Amino acid sequence: MAVIAAAAECFVEKGYAETTMKDIAARAGVSAPTVYAQGAKAELLLAAVDQSLVGDAAPESLRERDWFRRLLEERDKKEKLRLLREIALNRPPMSGEIMRAFREAAPGDPEIGEAWEEYQRRRYADMRVLVESFAHLLRPGLTVERAADVFWAVFDEQTTEVLLGRGWTLTECVDWMIDGMDRLLLH
Repeated sequence: MAVIAAAAECFVEKGYAETTMKDIAARAGVSAPTVYAQGAKAELLLAAVDQSLVGDAAPESLRERDWFRRLLEERDKKEKLRLLREIALNRPPMSGEIMRAFREAAPGDPEIGEAWEEYQRRRYADMRVLVESFAHLLRPGLTVERAADVFWAVFDEQTTEVLLGRGWTLTECVDWMIDGMDRLLLH
């Protein structure tokens, strides 16, 4: 785990293209062969991304997480929104920064580019499952597909990044997103 954490820090600080395996080894306090034993640079970035999404290295997918299942199963609007807010506020440290490094690396590396496209597909699928759990609460005439598109666009790391860059706190960003979801999508 020290190698993955060191890789994440290097990718955030220097960017993917500028980070070397020696940089990662120095940050982790291990030899370069130890870093290479963990995988190629692209694999290290993808492992860092996976950890940043859920906060650990457990093999469970997002949909298998207890906190996600609780959110899906909850029927009460206020409680669903409260759970969603709690999840968004408890995002792993550096998740936004490592996602930016991932996004920026995608155009310059075919393997990372493919992984980025797959991540976006998976992210949309997860968002759609979440929105489907809100189907009974959607505004009249609003389809799950359209609501999922809006939710996918608004609940995005880039949106958070822009607002944080404007001086907003994470709490302010999340509260705005939850309020927006409620006003735009729900009755």
